[in-house]
Amino acid sequence: MKVSNIMRWALVALLGLTGLAHTHGLVRQAPVEFGSPAAPPSRMEADGTIVEDWGRLAFTIAGEGIPATGPVAVEASRIANVVPAAAAKAKRGPLEITTTAFRSPTYPAGTDVVTLQIKNTSAAPVSAKLGVPLPDGARVGKRTVIWGGRIILTLPMPIEVDAKKRAWGCDDDSTPMPGWGRPDVECDPAFRNIRAGMNGVPIVYKFSVTPGSSHDVVLGLCESHWESSGMRPVVLKVEGAPPVTVDPLARWGRHKPGALAFQAKDENGDGTLVVSALPAPGAPDPNPILNVIWLFPAGTNPNLDQVILGRMNAVATRTVDVGGETDQSLYLPGKAEYSLSIPAGGTTELTFFVGAAGGSAPMPGKSGWTLETLRKAAVEVNRDWKER
Repeated sequence: MKVSNIMRWALVALLGLTGLAHTHGLVRQAPVEFGSPAAPPSRMEADGTIVEDWGRLAFTIAGEGIPATGPVAVEASRIANVVPAAAAKAKRGPLEITTTAFRSPTYPAGTDVVTLQIKNTSAAPVSAKLGVPLPDGARVGKRTVIWGGRIILTLPMPIEVDAKKRAWGCDDDSTPMPGWGRPDVECDPAFRNIRAGMNGVPIVYKFSVTPGSSHDVVLGLCESHWESSGMRPVVLKVEGAPPVTVDPLARWGRHKPGALAFQAKDENGDGTLVVSALPAPGAPDPNPILNVIWLFPAGTNPNLDQVILGRMNAVATRTVDVGGETDQSLYLPGKAEYSLSIPAGGTTELTFFVGAAGGSAPMPGKSGWTLETLRKAAVEVNRDWKER
């Protein structure tokens, strides 16, 4: 009888310790994998971190009265009884955070759909900073994160308000393509690299300048894809100067570097000079390109032949090897942040599209993929696979 009581109390103590460990998030649960049929899966770790081939997606949240850590419970689930999914439930002071993830079978490698629901259980509004740590080398656009030449993350809303900016950089979702250009004459090595505005995305650069100041700007292009003219005319816009439409192939020839000069000015006096390349209306190829940007002091009147050869780089106040190794995003890497205000008893929901297994996440506003269509595709493919 005594032995039985001892065993009973030992069991009670063990269960109590187990419950305490769960309460404080100390139990290490097994990771949960999720994916599409016949495709490599992603996984959610016991702490709610999502592991992709490019790195880890681990959200952070901070604010007054919000503890840095708290209990996390991860479990496997299914959407519509057929789509494998993972869910993490975390408690951070007054906030209950639920992270769900599933794979949608977009071409070619799939998109992981990650949704955060942040519920305020208190009777007062809560202000919080939601952080999205990014991998080294990531380039942040307004609504995309590009790494390794692919979109690894589509953001639910722009981060411009919370992002720290550099003195200059690319402020768009264009794609760097080093080595794309193949100039066949002597020229600045920067003509070998480009940015391309895939799917018609404009290429936009911003430079910090003295408010209201004037500058001589030269833009360089080299068409190395098309063999006939008329395929890719590009509209070049430089703040303070009239826009120019140019067909690089018709003007200079295939694999031939060319340059155009603009008398620029910070017209609105905001201390930022904007330079952009856009697709010409009706262009058969709507993907604009840009190779090089030079900024010179006003009145330099640079010799374009010498600029193309790279012999005036020392005179330029800024030379941008567009798409090359020294190119950069306007936004500093490290962490994308959002300022959230969650009303008393209210819930804020944010959805991120994540490039999975070597693929790219959908381009916002260009692909047609939405949370609803991604979910529908996942249900249909998994249901068909189950019925095979």
